[in-house]
Amino acid sequence: MAGRRSQIRVPAAFPRLAGDIRVIARLLNDYLRESDVDVPGTLAMDEYGDESDFADDQITHPVGHVILQAQRGLSTAADHMLGVAACIEAEDVIFATMSLLRPIVTATGTSYHLLDPDIGLRERLRRGWNLELNSLREQLNSLNKQDMPQAWERTAIARHQYLVWGRHHGYEQHSKKDRNGETRYWLADGSEDKQPPTDMRLAEAVLAALGDGSLGHAVYRFTSAFIHSQPHSFSLFQRAENQFDPETPYAVPLGVSYEDLATWVLVTTQAVYTAASRCGHYYGWDWRDWNQTVDPILSRWAEDLRPE
Repeated sequence: MAGRRSQIRVPAAFPRLAGDIRVIARLLNDYLRESDVDVPGTLAMDEYGDESDFADDQITHPVGHVILQAQRGLSTAADHMLGVAACIEAEDVIFATMSLLRPIVTATGTSYHLLDPDIGLRERLRRGWNLELNSLREQLNSLNKQDMPQAWERTAIARHQYLVWGRHHGYEQHSKKDRNGETRYWLADGSEDKQPPTDMRLAEAVLAALGDGSLGHAVYRFTSAFIHSQPHSFSLFQRAENQFDPETPYAVPLGVSYEDLATWVLVTTQAVYTAASRCGHYYGWDWRDWNQTVDPILSRWAEDLRPE
């Protein structure tokens, strides 16, 4: 019938993939909701118990804030995984699926960076508050001081408080004048004097367990192409034959194969797995439910992608 939208059927493999993603994301949310700092012998309990050594009038809960920051990375990843699942099941959503993968990798990269088991509390705090300083710089860059003076002033005061807190607790302060925008500040502590890692470096690190970091680099760059609508992003897709929408003349739908999509989802979920492992170690999670649920799913995905 003229004007009626054509029905694009979603092959059965896609809803199954979406269902698996939901299972993993919701289980991760369950673990995060039950995380606490009261498990004896864990890094969470030990470090939270030392918070008074770093708390002052500038920052009253420095350890708790950084711990929450790390949790938020995994919460953000779980939320985007549920978004990916919804897009995979939709009949007419393709590009948004790929755009949602980059935040998963960068968010898990943040958690992985902050919950490194091989660093001490001072370094964990330095990493966390450097990320906060970066975030405040971005906020100041997005605010027009003339049009929004009160919001700009509040943000500048918060940044000043973080820097004062750092000096009070023996951290050195480095700065770099950006060509366009606010001055970049970061805390250093002896030989640990690097600026906070970029999103790309976070993606490389969290996926380095699967290789040499090049995998994270590739995932970050390719998924960024969808966010910025760069022409080469379309190279992944094939023309969907005999499918068209009469309401949008001349628009040719594009499709993605199950194998291609499942590969990207598997790699992204491996980033979630790696960061969740560090979080579980920090809080002392009981991994039995995770191993019994997630490991078989990842094994099944890998089997689906194995060449015959």
